[in-house]
Amino acid sequence: MSIGKRLLDLARSNLLDFRSAFERDEDRELLDRDRASQPSVEAGEESDSPEGEDGSIGARAGRRAKRVKDAAEEAWDRAFEAAKARAGVRGDGSTDPAADRRRWYKTLELEPGAEVAAIRKAYRRLMKQYHPDRFANDPDKYKAATEFARRLTEAHDGLMHHVGD
Repeated sequence: MSIGKRLLDLARSNLLDFRSAFERDEDRELLDRDRASQPSVEAGEESDSPEGEDGSIGARAGRRAKRVKDAAEEAWDRAFEAAKARAGVRGDGSTDPAADRRRWYKTLELEPGAEVAAIRKAYRRLMKQYHPDRFANDPDKYKAATEFARRLTEAHDGLMHHVGD
């Protein structure tokens, strides 16, 4: 699997997580409620409040922008928490060690039950291919390669600890 395909898969998963944050009905309802609560001014009609006070067009727009911004931040936080829960952030207690081992073997492109020598060989081969230093000129690829190298190291260390026991 090429680095380009891995980068595309990573970007696609992040976009889907972000898009799903705004697919919730409560977020749409909040935004629709915000639009409905704003009084509309017809073309020939004048507002009751003077332009310099709290009811000015600028003040209403600022309040609306703040509500929309707050709703977007809340949606982003919910999406981040959901993604973090699915991904299994480092340092969290693992719920299923067997699932971790399967994920580690898949990360190193090995069949479950591989020997120590095969694990080392796969780790070195993949690190040589996807090491972040190879992508120092492209910040996006560098960031993705750094994340992938972290996952490779986590998989190698976990499997060596498991197989070495």
